[in-house]
Amino acid sequence: MLKSRIFVGALLAMLFSVALPAVAAYPDKPVKLIVAYVPGGSTDIIARILSAHLSQKWGQQVVVENKPGASGMIGAEQVVRASADGYTLLLGYTPEVSINKLVFKSMRYDPQLDLTPIALAAEAPLVLVAGPKLPIKSFKELLERKGNSPATTYGSPGVGGQQHLAGEMLATATGLSLTHVPYKGTGAAVADLVGGQIDLFFATTPPIIAHIRSGKLQPLAVAGAKREKLLPDTPTFSELGYAAIQLTNWFGVFGPKGMSPDLVAKISQDVTAALKSPEVVKSLEDQGLTPRPIQGKEFATFIQSEIDMYAPIIKRTNVSID
Repeated sequence: MLKSRIFVGALLAMLFSVALPAVAAYPDKPVKLIVAYVPGGSTDIIARILSAHLSQKWGQQVVVENKPGASGMIGAEQVVRASADGYTLLLGYTPEVSINKLVFKSMRYDPQLDLTPIALAAEAPLVLVAGPKLPIKSFKELLERKGNSPATTYGSPGVGGQQHLAGEMLATATGLSLTHVPYKGTGAAVADLVGGQIDLFFATTPPIIAHIRSGKLQPLAVAGAKREKLLPDTPTFSELGYAAIQLTNWFGVFGPKGMSPDLVAKISQDVTAALKSPEVVKSLEDQGLTPRPIQGKEFATFIQSEIDMYAPIIKRTNVSID
């Protein structure tokens, strides 16, 4: 019995001594940070802010790769299929890690089973903006279009995501006739909004603030609990009498399933430290994003709470995709 205990103890010590240096040496080569959308959106902006900080801290390049399509599922699936060694990570956005499983009847991965939540990074409320095709200056003027033909168009970065749901909620709450136009990412949708191809768009502040400041886009309402710091004159939906329209985008770092707890802890600690860096905080806040570092089990619990929140919204708006 004593020999058996000594053998088991020696084996555990050997395994620990092998695993510890591997984690301590991470990363010893470039790390890929996948963004499941085209450049220009909030996900891409956060990824590039974090990648610059982590590249400096780790002494290895953190390369942002954009893999758009299928409401974020193409990029997420690439991470799901990757080795669990921490060299392929996802800067995930709400749809591909929480909403899609409620909307799509068929998915090739389960975000709660096949992805490892590492750290929540940032959040921001959606803002409803009108483009030059729709010459209005306020939400009240938008409501005056009720019954107009043809229907008012609104874009989103993909079918079934928050922006799509926001449009469905707006139509249900106000009686406006709205036609959804899906894109492969925020950047493409904003370009068409500014170009006059669509009328409305729900977005977080980063991809639209420059166009608002230039006068090309008109902010109408904020889908958050309070007004945006960068848009102090824009009322919330609650102020306008539509308290149910509250949708906040959130963004986090994920890896494939099967990552070692030590590796997850190291990456989450480094990401959290980055999010507390004054330089990173300022970069995010200047774009209208609020750092919100949450790690590990607390992050997983947060994701489940988001799924529980969106389930009745999706049922009520009847959004379902084969």
